Amino acid sequence: MKKILVMFFLSALLASSASAQFAGPSISQQITTVEEALTARRGQDVTVKGFVVKHLRDRYYLFRDVTGEIRVKVDRLRWRGRRVTSKTPVRLTGRIDRDFRELYINVGRVDVLK
Repeated sequence: MKKILVMFFLSALLASSASAQFAGPSISQQITTVEEALTARRGQDVTVKGFVVKHLRDRYYLFRDVTGEIRVKVDRLRWRGRRVTSKTPVRLTGRIDRDFRELYINVGRVDVLK
């Protein structure tokens, strides 16, 4: 019985240490500029820094950084009640998506930068 308990605790200890996250290089390259996003494939992860400069319609906005402009889709809940103007620097994190018109970033997180 003692052996079973020891084995159980030992396996629990080893299993908990194996749940660390990998922090090395990845096959998929992180996109960090609008220029890169415009040539990316659908589903790629994106993190861009810049300014939301215009509300286009519904949940769609125009985002601009030093390399260009791209349409972004931001759900109301992603703003988390913060006031963002065209002069407020933001970091948008999301994925590349495409509709019948063009490519856009489907934003999953909005961070206001200072």
